[in-house]
Amino acid sequence: MMVSNRLYCTLWMLSCFGQYLGADLRLDDSENYSLTVETNSGRTLKGENSQHVFENITNVRLIGPDEPLIEEESSANITSEGTGSITSVQWMKNNSSLSPSTRIIFSSDNRSVSISPVQRSDSGEYQCTYSNPISSETAKLSLIINYGPDDVSIKGDDVVDLGVPVSLSCSANSEPAASFSWKFNGSDTGVTTDTFTIDQTDFTDSGDYECTALNSITTRSTTQNHTLLVKVGGGGGGGGGLGGGLTSGAIAGIVIGVLVAIAGICCLIVYLTKTKKIPKISLSKSGPARGGAQTRQDAEVNYADVSHFQKANGDRVTLGNYNEPTQYAEVKHGGKSKAPPPPYGSQVNK
Repeated sequence: MMVSNRLYCTLWMLSCFGQYLGADLRLDDSENYSLTVETNSGRTLKGENSQHVFENITNVRLIGPDEPLIEEESSANITSEGTGSITSVQWMKNNSSLSPSTRIIFSSDNRSVSISPVQRSDSGEYQCTYSNPISSETAKLSLIINYGPDDVSIKGDDVVDLGVPVSLSCSANSEPAASFSWKFNGSDTGVTTDTFTIDQTDFTDSGDYECTALNSITTRSTTQNHTLLVKVGGGGGGGGGLGGGLTSGAIAGIVIGVLVAIAGICCLIVYLTKTKKIPKISLSKSGPARGGAQTRQDAEVNYADVSHFQKANGDRVTLGNYNEPTQYAEVKHGGKSKAPPPPYGSQVNK
């Protein structure tokens, strides 16, 4: 009976590996096998075959840092472990492939990754998958990067009416969430929430409000200030609003209108003065008048003819010649005459 070469190879393979059919294979069964067949005609046939035995992958896990990670200060090392025949290792973060960079470095066997220094963008879920041709298994680990607080801000009105409720809200970008404390004009208020509330405003509530955000993990703190003005008709101008509910444009228009009106009045006064429609006002100096009244400059002048006077002993003295014409002089009260008085001898007869 003649048997083909192919049939000989098949029979040989069955004789070699038939013992494993229905039995458990071992890892050491992975070898290269060869077959040599000599035919009746004297020909020699050779064949080779590789047999690989893989163990299922199990117990895959990731080991990460135990200490809290702080942005720009800490480093994170993630190591993978597992059992079985591992032929490939793949890393992912938030279901996207994790690629190496200047901060992210993989080990030579790709079973661990180092991140230094960590940044807030490194927060997320890391995945490592072990696989071989017959099985695979994935392990996950979440990293939390602590940062902040930063971008602290206070939202609320700058100018408010008297007797109205007011709330100031403080916020910060922080991981974990920041705690808050408030000061008013430099003094502690005892408020430790993110909102400072005034049920009914009073003039004494005007001042500087200070919010401090604190991160208990990073031990960092940031402060923001807010100035509040309480006034009658304040109008609650949030975000720097002006009092009375008027916009900055309306107030500017009022100011310009007032200035134009004042300029117009000044121009009108100058015009009327130059056209003598308004008399000029002149002031003159004069001595104090009797009875508290001021004597006008053009007051009436009274003249008197003095021809003699009487001495203390009763004798009468005649002044000048009776037939000579009388000379008059203008006498002003409180002032001096511009002309010198006549000599005494020219008027008295000795």
